Amino acid sequence: MDDVALANYMAGFDRGPVEAGRVDGLCARLLGVERGTVIWLSEYTLIKLEATHGEMNFSHYLHMPSVLLNGFLAKGRHANLLEFWWLNQDGGFQTVLKATRKREVFVKTFHPIHLREARRLYRLARKQDRLIRVQRGTERILKIEIEGSVRRGLPVPS
Repeated sequence: MDDVALANYMAGFDRGPVEAGRVDGLCARLLGVERGTVIWLSEYTLIKLEATHGEMNFSHYLHMPSVLLNGFLAKGRHANLLEFWWLNQDGGFQTVLKATRKREVFVKTFHPIHLREARRLYRLARKQDRLIRVQRGTERILKIEIEGSVRRGLPVPS
């Protein structure tokens, strides 16, 4: 996450895309892009998020690396989408990444979620066999049986 560019954007000094991170090997394979491809937060998405989630501030966006690297990961409903959600004791965040035909990767959405929503996302992705990775240590938070997912061969971030 380019936190300086994000701070400048939020302060109104610089408008334009902000680097949200880089695509890891697993996500690169799923999206059909090169490992290390930049993940962009476009100006359009930042404006949209500000309009729909005005409560979000700079500190919320700093959770993006944890969401992408350590959170739950599921295939999106379309081949060019990946869904992530991540939890801590205060709640969590959801993000969706989208790969374009030009092999660019953009954050489609990023917003806070409640535990109820995280539980729903987990169950739906598991039911639809889209779940790729589970977040370590969330069994007690979500009150769900994750052991079955681990037994099915789903990776858990180390």
